[in-house]
Amino acid sequence: MLKPFQAFMTGIIDYAGLFPPAKLDMDPAIRNYAEYRHGVVSWMLSRFICPAARLVELDVYGETLFTDESPFRFSVLGSRSKSETEYFEVLKKDLKAIADFREKHGEKVVTDVYETRFPDALQKSPTSTTIKSFLDKAASLIEEMGPPELKVFYEMGFHEEWEMHFPAVLRGINQHNEAVAEGSLNERYRSAGLKLRCGGVEPHMFPSVDQLAHAISLGRDNRVAIKATAGLHHPVRHFNKDQNVKMHGFFNVFGAGVFAYAHDLNREELREIIGDEDPQNFLFTGKAFAWRTLRVSAGEIEKIRTSGIISFGSCSFDEPKDDLRGMKLL
Repeated sequence: MLKPFQAFMTGIIDYAGLFPPAKLDMDPAIRNYAEYRHGVVSWMLSRFICPAARLVELDVYGETLFTDESPFRFSVLGSRSKSETEYFEVLKKDLKAIADFREKHGEKVVTDVYETRFPDALQKSPTSTTIKSFLDKAASLIEEMGPPELKVFYEMGFHEEWEMHFPAVLRGINQHNEAVAEGSLNERYRSAGLKLRCGGVEPHMFPSVDQLAHAISLGRDNRVAIKATAGLHHPVRHFNKDQNVKMHGFFNVFGAGVFAYAHDLNREELREIIGDEDPQNFLFTGKAFAWRTLRVSAGEIEKIRTSGIISFGSCSFDEPKDDLRGMKLL
């Protein structure tokens, strides 16, 4: 196994079998995850993504699948909210659901990631000040009701004025994280990150190359960790006939994230990586991961993957695995 490839792919896939296009029932989805955890490429697998309201459905697996020796890891998904008031009502319910789940299963489960969206009202005209204030309030609630450790990833949609809004959002997250690091809201609560949507069930849900490049460059500049979701089933960007859209590749998106940190690339340079549809331009050797003339070592990749660009949710674990085998990387 090439070390740079292993560093790039370790823990990169959060299994989202409950969601489209797979949209499995809970039983096959959680059993798939249990099987993947013991497969030969289990090192590529991270958490099982489950809506907070559906955690209770997992109670029946407490004695059959969950074990103390190897806890099941979960990323808990929050519901969409229109207003800040509604958001905090939802957050309280979700934290209660997480607490009940942990009380039921103890050390057999880990719930250390929460995925959510900024309220619709806040997304319409965000400023760094309003974002920081909102995140500070959420962190206080998590400190009061949350599990022993929780990192939160917030999704911001690519709305009409996205190019103006995203810098304010990332600055607000950065200011919040700095205040958390220096203050008292860090016993349970860890930090806020950006959840970056890369696709969906309709063509309009796929962001442009430029939108992803801008978000990744802002994440790097503001030291905000990024977790991706949707659309990244295959390594390299390509046209999908069934969906009539160009799908982003995880080599492209995560490669752009890695090179953004390692080589301080700007938005225009990141666009080239994200938009590249030639698999031959993405190369793993015994010493480095390369894109054209750029190189990054396994050690650098590990550091960046830990704090810069974390993982992506996929409703399929088999598709990425099969593609990588076809490329003779597995």
